[in-house]
Amino acid sequence: MVLEKPPETIAVEARHNRVVYGWTMFFLAVVSIICGGLVFAAAMCIACYMAGNEFMGMVQAKGIRPSVRIVRGMIIAFFVIASLPVVPGLHLSLPWNFSLTLFPLLLTVGMCISFFRLLFRNAQPKTTIADIATTILGFIYVGFLPVHLVLLRNLTPPGFEHSWNPMLQPGLAYVWAAVFSILGTDVFAYYSGRHWGKTLLYPQISPKKTIEGAIGGFVAALFWATLVVFLSDLIFPIHPFGGRLWEGPLLGAVVSIAAQLGDLCESLLKRDAGMKDSGTLFSIPGHGGILDRGDSWIFASAVAYYWVCLVVLGIL
Repeated sequence: MVLEKPPETIAVEARHNRVVYGWTMFFLAVVSIICGGLVFAAAMCIACYMAGNEFMGMVQAKGIRPSVRIVRGMIIAFFVIASLPVVPGLHLSLPWNFSLTLFPLLLTVGMCISFFRLLFRNAQPKTTIADIATTILGFIYVGFLPVHLVLLRNLTPPGFEHSWNPMLQPGLAYVWAAVFSILGTDVFAYYSGRHWGKTLLYPQISPKKTIEGAIGGFVAALFWATLVVFLSDLIFPIHPFGGRLWEGPLLGAVVSIAAQLGDLCESLLKRDAGMKDSGTLFSIPGHGGILDRGDSWIFASAVAYYWVCLVVLGIL
C-alpha cells in the first residue's frame, strides 16, 4: 500500500525544490557570465538548443511538423557566429558589430532553406504553411533573439580596448544590468503576485499573473538596474556607463516590459498547444521546462542589447 503525501507536504516540497533549483541555476549563470567568451556562449547555446526542442514539441502537439534539423542547426549557427570574435587562438581583428553584419545573411539562408527543404520533403501529408512558418519562427524565437545576450556580454564598442580581464570588459557590466533587470522582474513579480496579487493581468492567457505582480516586478527592475549601473561605474575602472545614473531606471524599465511580455508570449504558445509546462523530456523541478524558465529572457535579451547600443553607447 502506497501512502500519499498530504497536500501541505507536497506544497512545501515544491517550494523547496523551486528555491534550491533556482539558486543552483543562478550560481551556474553567474559563473558562466563572469567567464564570458566561449563558456557563456556554450552555456547559452545548450540552453537554447534544449528550449528549441521544447518549442518543437509544442508545435508538434498541434499536429504541425517543422523541420527539426533546420531549427537545431540554425540555433547552433547563431551562437557560432556570435562566438567568433572571442575564440582564443584565432586572433581575429573583427569589428564590434561583426555578428550583426552576418546575421541578415544567416537569416536569409535559414528562411530559404526552410522553404526549399520542406518543398522537397518526402512526407505525407505534404508540407503546409504552418510547417514552414514554425520552422522559421523556431530558430528566430529561440536562436536569433536570445543570442543577443551573448552579443551584449561580448560587446567591446569603439573606444574600448579588448581585454581578457573581466573588469576591463564593458560587456560584463552591460549584461549584469540586463540580467538583474530580468531576474528582478521574475522574482519580485512572483512574490508580489503571491502576497498582494488580486487583479488578474491577462486571464485569457495566464490565469495566475496579476497586475500587482507585474508592477512589483517592474519596480524591482528599476531598482536593480539603477544599482548595477551605479556599482558598475564605481567598481569597473573603465566606467562603462560614464556616470550617467539616469540610464539605469530607463534600462530597467524597457527590459522589464520586454521580459513580462516574453513571459506572456510563451504562455500563449503553451495555451494554444494545450500544455501546462513546455518541458517534456527535461523539466526543472519547481520551474518547468527550459523554455518556461527562460521565456522572459528571449525578447529582453534583444531589447537590452539594442538599448545599450542605441542609448548608452550611441553606436547604432
